[in-house]
Amino acid sequence: MKNPWLHRLAILLAVCTLLLIIDGAMVSSGAQPAPSTTSTHRLAATAVSLLALGVVVWLIFGDARPQARRLGWITLAIAILQDSVGHAAVLSMFPRTAGIAHALMAPLFFAAVVAIAVLTSGAWSRGPELVYDYGWPSMRSLAIMSPILVVLQILLGAAFRQKALTLLPHVLGAMFVALVILLESIFVLQQFPTHRALAPAAKTLLGVAFGQVFLGISALTMKTMADDTAPPVIATVAAHVTGGAVTLATTIVLSILIRRNVQPRIEEEDVEAPAAS
Repeated sequence: MKNPWLHRLAILLAVCTLLLIIDGAMVSSGAQPAPSTTSTHRLAATAVSLLALGVVVWLIFGDARPQARRLGWITLAIAILQDSVGHAAVLSMFPRTAGIAHALMAPLFFAAVVAIAVLTSGAWSRGPELVYDYGWPSMRSLAIMSPILVVLQILLGAAFRQKALTLLPHVLGAMFVALVILLESIFVLQQFPTHRALAPAAKTLLGVAFGQVFLGISALTMKTMADDTAPPVIATVAAHVTGGAVTLATTIVLSILIRRNVQPRIEEEDVEAPAAS
């Protein structure tokens, strides 16, 4: 495996980013946060940004693979946007818009970091285990659709928390996204139950997605039983926000593995054409 320390740093960055998302969700939930709490979150965000800069620079200039460098540049762009909207939210320039954007960029950044950890892992260096897609809808199309839907669902949740939308779009979106993730995971497990990369990723996504649905129901139930500033409400909402980031990262990892290992379905005409010629 190339650069084992880069892989370890990527894992460390992913853990720190997830902890920062949890802290941010706790800070933004409930009543107006105290200045000291906000300052602590900003200091932690600065530390994570510096670690991210080191990982990204190492990936861009130390890894010869084009896809790794491309992922590094994408991660760097997301990190810059995340810091920008984070400062805008703190300075109250456009608090609602900046708050929604910051709540969206944080899970995207976490997902990008997790993807870096996957790309620098020993399992990735062993190469793909190629298989062919034979279901409908195609697994490769689901791999494109599912991350987009999860991003939109996170956006709807952020808009609801910022009181820009009602709860209904987020609830309806959750039902649809859960169905798409269920179909994608079941297709993977039915077609390739023994695949060394796809099967574990599909099982993990199933568990994370259903855990996120449970957290969403719990957060909604707690909101009907107590005030938004109550600690149980803040804790469940923060857990649900964190679950959204983990769901997005897991979905993107499965999509990456599908795009790498699953070949497009071979049509009968393609098989018969060489024989006819």
